[in-house]
Amino acid sequence: MLELNTIHNIDALEGFKKIDDESVDLIVTDPPYNLASKNRVTKKGSKIISTKEAWGAWDCFHPFDYDLLIMQIISQSFRSLKSGGSLYMFTSGEDNGVFIRMAVARGFRYRNQLAIVKVNPLPSFYKNNWRHAVEVCMYLTKGRPATFNFLSQRECNNVFMHALGRKETQHPTEKPLAFVKKLVQVSSNRNELVLDPFMGSGTTAVACEQLGRNFLGFELNAEYITLAKRRLRNGER
Repeated sequence: MLELNTIHNIDALEGFKKIDDESVDLIVTDPPYNLASKNRVTKKGSKIISTKEAWGAWDCFHPFDYDLLIMQIISQSFRSLKSGGSLYMFTSGEDNGVFIRMAVARGFRYRNQLAIVKVNPLPSFYKNNWRHAVEVCMYLTKGRPATFNFLSQRECNNVFMHALGRKETQHPTEKPLAFVKKLVQVSSNRNELVLDPFMGSGTTAVACEQLGRNFLGFELNAEYITLAKRRLRNGER
């Protein structure tokens, strides 16, 4: 078994090979969306740039390679989770339904979809489409969920309102810590093991440290690992 409470500089699928069957309580992850393109734009500071320039090569795949990657991640997640364990995976809106069907075909039970709603989304630069204000996350379990720590009717709403603003790091797709903490709090217990095979800037690790969970992370980009370690050292709150 890999060293716990560590972000390992390793490819996600290679990391999964080092994890025993049914040894993980919860998986929370935000894999690449395969949306980086010269033809898609985003805002970085005051500049409008392509998503390919903003995000980099890690979000560029041949479509067949990308579907195969996600299929393997789902299969390895099912193998690694304990009976009753949960998987929360962020996806693009375009792929969400396809990946849910993939997961159900591999044995997962579909439970719900969660949404982060941005109250101040980026403007529509070309004004020829609706503004993108929603991030979706699928919630799946390996059988009946072993843990669901219901917080309250308000807090267990599947819509999370979020205002874009200052981020903790320069990672281009950093997710809100408050949202990830809620997933960890609801679907795991103290001292249990939470895995994030695409750790990015370390949001899942920070959530686990604050809530008394053990974590394992995989991340290929050494710069992102440095960002994550800095957040953990600083005891981010």
